[in-house]
Order: sequence, then structure tokens, then C-alpha cells
Amino acid sequence: MAERCRILLLSRYGKLGASSRLRLFQYIPFIEQTGIEVVVAPFFDDDYLKHLYTTRKRRINDVLISYKRRLSAVKSARKYSVVWIEKEIFPFLPDWFENMIIRSGVPYVIDYDDAIFHNYDQHHLAIVRGLLGKKLDQLLAKSKCITVGNNYLGSYVYSHGAIDVRRIPTVVDIRRFDVAEEPDSKELRIGWIGSPATTKYLYNVRDALKRLNAERLVRLVTIGASPLGDYGVPLEQHPWSEADEARLLSSIHVGIMPLPDNPWEQGKCGYKLIQYMACGRPVVASPVGVNRDMVTEAVGYLADGTDDWVQSLRTFRDNPEHRRVCGHAGRRLVEREYSLQITAPHVVSILREAANMSSGVHTAYVAVPKDSGRS
Repeated sequence: MAERCRILLLSRYGKLGASSRLRLFQYIPFIEQTGIEVVVAPFFDDDYLKHLYTTRKRRINDVLISYKRRLSAVKSARKYSVVWIEKEIFPFLPDWFENMIIRSGVPYVIDYDDAIFHNYDQHHLAIVRGLLGKKLDQLLAKSKCITVGNNYLGSYVYSHGAIDVRRIPTVVDIRRFDVAEEPDSKELRIGWIGSPATTKYLYNVRDALKRLNAERLVRLVTIGASPLGDYGVPLEQHPWSEADEARLLSSIHVGIMPLPDNPWEQGKCGYKLIQYMACGRPVVASPVGVNRDMVTEAVGYLADGTDDWVQSLRTFRDNPEHRRVCGHAGRRLVEREYSLQITAPHVVSILREAANMSSGVHTAYVAVPKDSGRS
């Protein structure tokens, strides 16, 4: 009898980490339905994230335990058919440690939804750039496949040696998001969902929201943000929970995604926008990275600078029918391109191919950028 296919999943976080939950964990039921076993080995566990989100501080003992746990998992790699890696194996350790997985001889697939390589090649310390700037190159070059959330990430990994690069957007399970009637409120309820680490981006639109609030009452509704204190406009702040996110997003009129135009933000995959659109809400976003591809006039506006943000939000404020039309167009876009039900067969196919198992599905998301810089 043939040995059962087993996948070792080296995730960055436990289920509390959005990237791990969305890019990896939500695919596990689909993978297991095909008879493949998935063993999850996170680097940071949920207790680590809970403490970090609460205090904004890292406990050194937790970090050391994480490295020890990861080392043990990597040493067990030969027991598996495929290793599925989120971003990297050992944060801020040199390539010798990353390359342990290459030396194991086990095929592996890597996933990127953030430009974590810029933690090294664009670090403010020259010694970090020198020691770690190329730490991922061998890992990329020897991979069976690399999945990326957008073409910026795809261009980078391809130009650094990756052979097989597939674009898999970050998606929602469309069954969890209903299109409810928008709230009957005289104030414009502007929504943002994220984590404490990304709360800083809300200060990019504070002046625009203050100007709008001077004209007519607006309220910023946040889900998962750090306390904003004296932000300058009325606030409604909620903690994030998977059980409540869809309901809370249905309580807004429009969703926003402000970003600065920096290399790290170029690697963002637009998940906030997908969540807003899944709930049938129009969007306004900075013209950064994948946002440029996702946000068309059918679903919302790209806003570059305070004046653009004011005008875009004002347009939605003054035209409820336009909000409704854009919101429904966004929902259709998510159903067509950004739902788990669409991407799951492709992720399963990639992992089966890496394990040399036959698969009848061929991914539709291939990124082999012509302008990648590879000679």
C-alpha cells in the first residue's frame, strides 16, 4: 500500500494570525478532503500574538521557544511528502538555517502575501543588509513552486531565482459574508478592518475625515485597530473576531484602505478591500500596489492625497444609489475572482504537484513577469 501523502505546514502564526489563517489554514479542509494529511507547526503561537497585540512588546523567552520549536519541526521534515512554508523558516537568521529544508531533500512550496524580504535587503542597518539581504535566494531558487498574493511579490521572487511562480490572491470564504442592507443612519459610517500593527495607516486619512466631518457627521468604524484616542472624528472601535467581522462590516457605508507608497506596502494584497466588497460595500483606497488592479470605477475610487480622499468619500456620502451599485459590483467581483471556492482547487493542485501526485487542475494564476529583471 502506498504511503499516505503528508504535508508539514510551517506557518508564521497560529490561527490568530491573519496571514496564516487566510493564506494557509482555510485551505486545509479542502486539502484533507483529497486524502492528504496536514500537520501544522506554527513559528509563533496564539499566546505570543495575544501578548504582542495587547502590550505591543515581545517577550524574549517566547521568541526563543519559537526558534526551538521551529528547529524541531524542520528536523522532522523527512517524514513528510511536502513542506508548505509561509514566507520563511527562521526569521532574522542567515541562509544556512533557511537551507536546512533544501538539505533535507523534501520538496517544498512557499507562500508570500507580504514583502518580508524587504526586512533584510532594505533594512536601515548595513550589517543586516550585508548578512541577510540575500538569505532567501537559495530557498526561492530550489522551491517546487511559490505562490504570491500579487505581481509585485511575484516579480521579486522570480527575479531572485524562483522557477514556478503562481498568483493566488488572498480570498474570503464567500459563504461567511452576506450582503445586508446598509445602515439607516444620517452619518456616513466609514469602515476599516485590520490589526494593531496596521492602525498607523489610518493617520494618512485623518485630515480628509476631519474635513468631511466639518461638512456633515462621519464616523470611523474600526475593527481590530489599536485605540485611536483623540483622532479628530467620532469613533466606533471594535476588537476583531472571526465570528463578528462580517456583521460589523455590514454596519458601514463604505470601506477604506489608506496606504503610503513604500516598498513594504507595495507587497500588500488588498484583503481589506475584498472583505468590504464581499459585504457589498463600495471602497476607497490609496493607489498603491495591487489596489490599482482591484479598484476600478465599477467598485469604488482610488484616492491619492487629501483632496482625492475628500472628494471620493463625499461622492459616496451624497449618492446612496451609487454606493449600492458599486457595492453589488464589488460582491460580484469577489464571487468571480476572490473567493475561497475559486482558488482552493488551484492550491490543492499546486501541493499535489509538488508531491508528484497526479492532479486534474491547472492553476489559472501564473505570474512570470516580463519586467522582473532576470537576465
